[in-house]
Amino acid sequence: MKKIRNLGIITMVFLLLIISVFAVLAALGIFGKESGGEIILSPEQNESKWLVPEGGKTVLIKTEAGEMEILLSDSAAAEKFTEFVSSGSLEGAAFEILAENMFIQTGVSGENFPAEKTDFACVNGAVGFVLDGKTAAPSIFIITNTALSGFSKAYMTEKAFDEDKIALYEKMGGVPEYEGRVLVFGMVVSGMETAEKIAAGANSGYTGGYSAAEPQKIISAEILN
Repeated sequence: MKKIRNLGIITMVFLLLIISVFAVLAALGIFGKESGGEIILSPEQNESKWLVPEGGKTVLIKTEAGEMEILLSDSAAAEKFTEFVSSGSLEGAAFEILAENMFIQTGVSGENFPAEKTDFACVNGAVGFVLDGKTAAPSIFIITNTALSGFSKAYMTEKAFDEDKIALYEKMGGVPEYEGRVLVFGMVVSGMETAEKIAAGANSGYTGGYSAAEPQKIISAEILN
């Protein structure tokens, strides 16, 4: 009788241990849908490959409209951006092109440079260089669109975007049709209201190329870490 009781206690402890392990794995998002014996990660985990990861260098940009802190990726484009920051090339640059709930863009100053492709999505807050064929122009582009337009949704369907990437855009906003036109290398992690304030400025409209009526200048740019 004593052996049976001991066995029952051991079995219960073992079951509790298994339940605890499964609970931890579920909390970490290890489990997902299964297809053909393959474990498919949850959308939240899949989305991360299209976003600039945390832990990289950050740059503080002070503008006439306020400040923005930008998280940089580990990429050649980000290194080029830090070169501009270190050389002081961004100081005095102005956001000459803008459209509310879409983007802000500095003028082009300098020669184009080779563009290394990145897979980061053009979501709200994404920072990149403007692509010109196989090269990138020294023009900073920041996406400020918080909600997808009907055109953007139709574009992703037409271009057969990955379902997880569509979910990412629907959650964060952005302009998916800019993929291939903007070389994303960073993400605004603080001061997004500054970018939105600049984007809300008066412009010449679509026919006038969205030229800013009163371009806001960059006062300074500093690498924080």
